[in-house]
Amino acid sequence: MYLEYTYPRPRFLASSLITAQVVLLGFTASNCIIFSKYAFFAFSIQPTELQHKVLAVGLLTAITIVHGCFLKTGIFIQNVLGWVKIFLIAAMSLAGVWVVFLGLYGDTNNISPVPGVASSFSWNSMWEGSNWSWSLLSSALFKVYYSYAGLSNVNNVLSEVHDPVKIVKTVCPTALVTAGGLYFLANLSYFLVIPLEEIKNSGELVGALLFERLFGEHIGKIFFPLAIAISAAGNVMVVTFGLVRFWGY
Repeated sequence: MYLEYTYPRPRFLASSLITAQVVLLGFTASNCIIFSKYAFFAFSIQPTELQHKVLAVGLLTAITIVHGCFLKTGIFIQNVLGWVKIFLIAAMSLAGVWVVFLGLYGDTNNISPVPGVASSFSWNSMWEGSNWSWSLLSSALFKVYYSYAGLSNVNNVLSEVHDPVKIVKTVCPTALVTAGGLYFLANLSYFLVIPLEEIKNSGELVGALLFERLFGEHIGKIFFPLAIAISAAGNVMVVTFGLVRFWGY
């Protein structure tokens, strides 16, 4: 709010600039797109590019209205969705442990061989046909960076955290190590379960393909992708709330 007092003319200039920065430059846009893709995938709908964008914009608009007009309701919803994300992370990590350490016991007609059995996957074949352009490399680095962007969200609301020094010193390193380990297991399970060509063509839907192959058409193709979509929506809610707190509104 202090920016509105600092720059009162033109009216709402500061608010408009911050809104544009959050929507156009913030990583909330990518999570809106992920929500759209996984939601359509869960309901077996083949959308057009316009439908993807409309649903993504609709999600961001709805979240903005909820946080702007119903503050306590928005906080309650994002807290509930936070538990959905915790459940999803636990499910993905257990799936990774199941694949990497215990072998595969799902539908063997739809999955690759168990670890230790000869398969078409190899280190050299993984990089065949790769595009090493600087634009794709920079995009990949940004996606990895954004995977850990949640660590910075606590800095936006430190004034509302009890004993912030202790929290930052203990929770942040623990979260970093835990998230890194879970990401490693999840990525390793992708390569062991999903054919390499499907991984290259799946884009953001690789998680849905993993669950579909492990848990079948109903739970794997509908329930878990829908949970990922809800989790992405929760991420958009938290980031939007944190950015508003950061800018003093």
